[in-house]
Amino acid sequence: MGVCCVLYAVSDENIAQCLADPPLVWRVVEAEDESAYLDELASQSKVPLLARLFGKGGPKPEARTLRFSAPELHEADLDKSWDGLRACLKRLAPDVPDFFEGSGPIGEVEVGYGPALYHLGETVQRIGRAHAPVSEAALLDTYRSLDHAGLYPKGLWQRQDDEVDAYLVDNFLVLRAFLQHAAQHSLGVVLRFT
Repeated sequence: MGVCCVLYAVSDENIAQCLADPPLVWRVVEAEDESAYLDELASQSKVPLLARLFGKGGPKPEARTLRFSAPELHEADLDKSWDGLRACLKRLAPDVPDFFEGSGPIGEVEVGYGPALYHLGETVQRIGRAHAPVSEAALLDTYRSLDHAGLYPKGLWQRQDDEVDAYLVDNFLVLRAFLQHAAQHSLGVVLRFT
């Protein structure tokens, strides 16, 4: 167990719809299973007991859908590498936003450990351009020079061996490929920590 990070490529238009109607984020992070979305709608439309006793009911929420283009919902699972990547990339590209902090939350809908976060396409392109020239060697050199004391998960990053190096590099390559895909299609990203 632990906190893992999963990324979803999503258009700015669909992110805007999620920001306006946060339960829609379930249509992104659980695209194949609408039950989480419907459960969220039901929980938000609960009428207080006193109102129900007096025969007052709230309006039934209307289930909505999002339309996704073919490149959308491209997914990347970074497992527990996200904090190690964050620390390295923050040092290697200090002038761009911290990818893992997102530009903000999508409402207050809990989709794991807190609400989903997002970046719009322009920010994703900027981050992708900054991370594109980072070499595997530079990433590992930076990792080895970090103070690992505050990194999550604690025990993983304090071990400096070939297995951890490979884990970090493999997930960096997954992140970089994801950013290239999103930038190529002018997509933003939804981040989910589970």
